[in-house]
Amino acid sequence: MKYYLLLLLLFSKFCLADCEEASDRCAAVGEWKISLALGAGVYTNPLHGGDNVPLIFIPKVSYYGEKLFFENNTLGYTFFSSEHLMISAITQLNHEKAYFTRWHPKNIFIESLSPAFEGDMSLTGENIKSEINIKDVPNRRWAIDAGVQLNWFINQTSDIQIQVLHDINNVYNGFNGQVQYSQIRSLDFFPDTVISYSLGADINSKELVNYYYGISEEDDLDIKGADQRKLNINPYFRVAIIHHLSKQWSVKLHFKQVYLDGDMVDSPLVKDNRINTIFAGVNYDF
Repeated sequence: MKYYLLLLLLFSKFCLADCEEASDRCAAVGEWKISLALGAGVYTNPLHGGDNVPLIFIPKVSYYGEKLFFENNTLGYTFFSSEHLMISAITQLNHEKAYFTRWHPKNIFIESLSPAFEGDMSLTGENIKSEINIKDVPNRRWAIDAGVQLNWFINQTSDIQIQVLHDINNVYNGFNGQVQYSQIRSLDFFPDTVISYSLGADINSKELVNYYYGISEEDDLDIKGADQRKLNINPYFRVAIIHHLSKQWSVKLHFKQVYLDGDMVDSPLVKDNRINTIFAGVNYDF
């Protein structure tokens, strides 16, 4: 179940009121929409001991009512709506926990051959950075976030989304946010094909970063000062190309790269400075 929860967190979400029927960003009011993508891809895990997630089946479930909406991991209620602006209250699972989840199909058939933590150290120039496997720290909890989402629809093809969220089940007792600009365009030289891209940044408070990526006394590891993380800003970009074969079938290519804040990369739990999501396959809309 946790594996599928992780898959549902991977892709950016789009919603546009009063858009043209040909646009992929439209959603029929009062109807459930279910789609399934089948293909090949990977979602990389930046943590020591964390498994990359193979992407084979990508489900998507959404519903948009007059006020209430649901899309994969997000449940929301729109309390203000105009031609170019929507303001909604939303709640969703915080995705940071996904990197610490050990459930993976690979682990069902073969045990991990990675060595346990033995105090290994890696040298980078004159600096020494400890490396800690996620298996050697207490399991991080799932956090439930809630807050406000603002969507500014600049025109039929462009929008800006802003989120400000706080955990409501007292897991990390902090906030996180997102700022994202998105645009979708038709490719005139390639009929029935659109390209969309996003530029944005994820913002995580120091409380969130310390809980998930810091090392505290409760972790019972002799790593001094590792819990002194700061507010992190992780910029990212995403591009997707969609070619429609019919009303229900389409071919999709998706790539997203997140650049991790230097302070987060300094954590002994973190091995990579970026997170990649790559997927290519076919999609069927039910």
